[in-house]
Amino acid sequence: MASDISREFEYSEEPKHSTNWQLLRDVGETIILTLLMFLVIRLAVQDFQVDGTSMVPTLQNTQFVLVDKLSYYFGSPQRGDVIVFEFPLDHTQNFVKRIVGVPGDRIDISAAGQVSVNGVPIQEPYVNDLDNPQGSITRIIGPDQYYVLGDNRGGSYDSRYWGIVHRNEIIGKASLVYWPLSAFHLLPDAHYVFARVSPAGSASPVERDPLAGTFIFVLPVMIAVGARGRYLLPGRRRSTSLS
Repeated sequence: MASDISREFEYSEEPKHSTNWQLLRDVGETIILTLLMFLVIRLAVQDFQVDGTSMVPTLQNTQFVLVDKLSYYFGSPQRGDVIVFEFPLDHTQNFVKRIVGVPGDRIDISAAGQVSVNGVPIQEPYVNDLDNPQGSITRIIGPDQYYVLGDNRGGSYDSRYWGIVHRNEIIGKASLVYWPLSAFHLLPDAHYVFARVSPAGSASPVERDPLAGTFIFVLPVMIAVGARGRYLLPGRRRSTSLS
């Protein structure tokens, strides 16, 4: 009887891993988790450096911005958003501009630079000037197309020159200036500027999840600071080269 009970409680101790093996495994797990976290973050945010003055006074030359790539998975780009996108004529270049026209809109720009959307003249407090070397412009925005302008109109190479931006060329919304630290601030949208503009023929926009991208100001900021300098946003109007 006693021998039967003792057999029930018998166990064999598994051989322990060596200290070196345990350390190697811990380091490997840490590296894998770090890489996974980095990849997830990079799917949601990306850092860019501004090159040029096309978005003055909103963005200054050489500033670094953090771009929210997650929000547009939950909703559509809106008028007033500052976006980063692949230049339609050369996808190796990245530009930063402000959306003034969404699908279905009619955009009218006078020779004096006054922008009207669906017949409503808009007052833009963020612009540096209204210079419009291209003269009068009228454009109907098609499906999945966006019309973008720089805030420094006289020094911006934008939709007035080369046309529209397609939805699949948009990388994300510029949400935060993080460098230099003295210029650290959020980039608010300017939706209120277009409050009186009717939706015209545009499809009903999908409302953005208010929680989408809210974590972009924690670890991603630190990662972006460590990676700053790798991405450029050509912003000036150039006659021969956009590189």
